[in-house]
Amino acid sequence: MSRPPRYHLTSYGCQMNKLDAELVESRLVAAGYESAASDADADVVLLNTCSVRQHAEDRVWSRLGVLRARKRREPGLVVGVLGCMAQEHQRYLLARMPHVDLVVGPSAFGDIDVKVGEARARNAEKSGDGKQGAHVLAVGEGVSGDAIVRDPRVRPHRSQAWVSVMRGCNMPCSYCIVPSTRGQEISRPIDVVVEEVQRLCDDGVTEITLLGQTVNAYGRDLSRDVTLARLLHALHAIPALRRIAFITSHPNFLSPDLIDALADLPRVARFLHLPAQSGSDRMLKAMRRGYTVARYLSRVEQLRARAPQIALHSDFIVGYPGETEADFEATVELMERVRFAQSYVFKYSPRPGTLSAEQADDVPEDKKAERNAILLQVQERHIQADAQALVGTVQEVLVEGESKVDGRWTGRTVHHRLVHFPSSDRVVAGCYLPVRVTQALGHSLLGELLAEDHAVLPAGATA
Repeated sequence: MSRPPRYHLTSYGCQMNKLDAELVESRLVAAGYESAASDADADVVLLNTCSVRQHAEDRVWSRLGVLRARKRREPGLVVGVLGCMAQEHQRYLLARMPHVDLVVGPSAFGDIDVKVGEARARNAEKSGDGKQGAHVLAVGEGVSGDAIVRDPRVRPHRSQAWVSVMRGCNMPCSYCIVPSTRGQEISRPIDVVVEEVQRLCDDGVTEITLLGQTVNAYGRDLSRDVTLARLLHALHAIPALRRIAFITSHPNFLSPDLIDALADLPRVARFLHLPAQSGSDRMLKAMRRGYTVARYLSRVEQLRARAPQIALHSDFIVGYPGETEADFEATVELMERVRFAQSYVFKYSPRPGTLSAEQADDVPEDKKAERNAILLQVQERHIQADAQALVGTVQEVLVEGESKVDGRWTGRTVHHRLVHFPSSDRVVAGCYLPVRVTQALGHSLLGELLAEDHAVLPAGATA
């Protein structure tokens, strides 16, 4: 008896790509495919790609070069490029990458098993002269993957799940390629999202993260009555759901009703990813972000007045075309003023087809690297100080699994802080346990387990 066909999927980039990878894998598993430990053991090698930054694309091009050599030795191997690079570079892939069998954009994952099957059949029919068959191409609108019922075996943590509430983005940010690779905003109705989350909870999920490129703009394409705040209230009514998070938000859509939901709904996670991108009004205008520093700070002040326990996360771009020392210093000033719990800092890289790509990339790479390092140093100070302030507090920790350190387990707090603690008979992945923080390690915490009935105290309190 022949073994089932094996696939190996590597996913690059954002959380939406991680969700898409789960959807693709679920469809393949349902069709009888097995997951291979590495692509060397696979009959089907899939790369779920990202176009947001050049570095992510470079890794894919390099990997495709390696697979080209293998395809010469194994002409029956199926090689697939999925996601944003398939959408953005379809012509190049078709013209210059004959060893790539599948080119499937992010809006066409719903029947990925059928497409893989077609590619395998074409490879099996190829003559022995080594020539490649025709590509299986699916870009633009296709069969959406959002309706796929996910196999719990493909989720990294059985108790946690990503849920897409919208696809695409309507924002005009000058540096961003997402609107051209993922299209315009399409929101899923509230009842459809609630139904999926209930199904996940029935399967053991207790924490969900709602995903959207601009998630707090959710519902704009449906009606004025459909908002992220209303969705949060609807999900909060599901008894088995312990935590609800959402990413990524835009400052312009941090509305009063969403701030109220963050403040009033106890099971909504206590962190918010609200990218600022720059602390310079001149740069924000060039980036077409649609707000000023004063407006961003006003949103932060409104949020902290109603929900002071929320940990704010941000993104920053350094070295955007035309960024001066004064612009950069304004960004440092914003970081110092807001004191983000976490910031992700990126060196600008031009993306083809965006407005900023038409401008000269005039900030030298060494200057970008210097500014990147400075912002990371500022953020590191804030992370260390925040971590130290948590020592002595008791945090509810969702256990994710065994730590890389022998004898310890790891989990996350409601503020998304990583905590390591000793194992015991009570510890299983997916449970919620009270942990007293005993030591700050900067980006993670050490703690000790307490009795299950021990009260979880707010940050800043001690026990």
